[in-house]
Amino acid sequence: MEELLNYAIKAGIGLLVLYLFYYALLRRQNNFAFNRAYLLAAPLVALFLPLLSWPAILAPDTLVSQTLQAVQLSEVVVTAYRPEAAAATGAASSLSTILTILYFTGLVLILTKLGRQLWQIRQLKAASTPVLVEVPAEVFQLQSHYPAFAFGNSIFLSRQQEQLNRQEQEQVLAHELAHVELGHTWDVLFYEILSAILWFHPAIWLIKEELRDVHEYQADAAVVKEHQTQKYTSLLSREALLSMGLPVGSHFTKPQVLKRLHMLQRQGQKPGWLRPLLTLPLLAGLAFILARQQVTAEKQSITTTTQAPSPTEALVPALESPSSTKEKPYTFVEQMPTFEGGETELMKFLGKNVRYPKQAQQAGTEGLVVLSFVVEDDGSLHEIQVLKGVEPSIDAEAMRVVEMMDGKWSPGTQNGKPVPVRYTLPVRFAMK
Repeated sequence: MEELLNYAIKAGIGLLVLYLFYYALLRRQNNFAFNRAYLLAAPLVALFLPLLSWPAILAPDTLVSQTLQAVQLSEVVVTAYRPEAAAATGAASSLSTILTILYFTGLVLILTKLGRQLWQIRQLKAASTPVLVEVPAEVFQLQSHYPAFAFGNSIFLSRQQEQLNRQEQEQVLAHELAHVELGHTWDVLFYEILSAILWFHPAIWLIKEELRDVHEYQADAAVVKEHQTQKYTSLLSREALLSMGLPVGSHFTKPQVLKRLHMLQRQGQKPGWLRPLLTLPLLAGLAFILARQQVTAEKQSITTTTQAPSPTEALVPALESPSSTKEKPYTFVEQMPTFEGGETELMKFLGKNVRYPKQAQQAGTEGLVVLSFVVEDDGSLHEIQVLKGVEPSIDAEAMRVVEMMDGKWSPGTQNGKPVPVRYTLPVRFAMK
């Protein structure tokens, strides 16, 4: 649950940042194709970036990062129970249930609304009269008073357009045909589904409206390539007084008419690429912030102590630090050091001897301690140190138990010679 919440928060932050960037720098640009691609990709990028993992070398904590390249033992979890644990667990469970019910209620309501609109379009199509027009789309004459709109490969013309002259009717048809040819319906359906899934995030609704604006800009640009801009803007202003139709369709008349008229005034201007290029550092920054993971032991793979490197693999010296050993410790050797009885016995030993400090229990302190130590060529332990601490009493307890392992190891060997090898050990202290 904690990981899911952390992912949702990161994805939400990423989506909000992507929207604010678009609103501040891109929405008034006439690079419509780029803006459309940006808005379609924004939610996918926000959902994907928190799933990325940076290599350990890119993590900010160089000391921990390099040391964790040593052989890592399995994580040991030390658990203590709070006095109010039962009540807290029950309350958290109730809250989780309420939020889950609320989420799925919103999801079902929005999907139901979408389904009703799709059914309504189907009913309109069945009741409409086909019109023979030489265009790569199906054209229907509506019997109701809905304004003209396009959906999928179909164009629905309004009865009110009978009051328009032939040239104006051609302009309306060209506008709706542009929606069909550019595939705007699939963008709309994509965002309707996203809105259902992410209905709780305001940015998804704002981005959906921005995408609708871009659709209209693209369709308007297609019309003025064939018709005079002045006559088309006059028609657009007049038709903006018509009533609204089905939200799921791509309509000729929308309330963003003033923005469309503003974009039409920029017709003929060459799109700029400076601001779109700023998207690259934005994505790089978001990737670092959202995908960066602290180099903690639970993120590292567990390396078994019996695995030896291939003949062609060079021995990797571990991180240098002040030590009483004369030889640098290694991370991998032919025969790895072993705890008496093997790793299973090691885990039993740690589980039996590690105790949750009372001071930390009373304060409710929890977290992950990462320790490092070197198994020397005589089996003794040296350079025991805390790489990542939590709190003095917890750190001291973890150090105490590692020191108890001194003398319980068989040294590792390379070419038949005992050599020092570095290990890291994660110990998690958790309250329930």
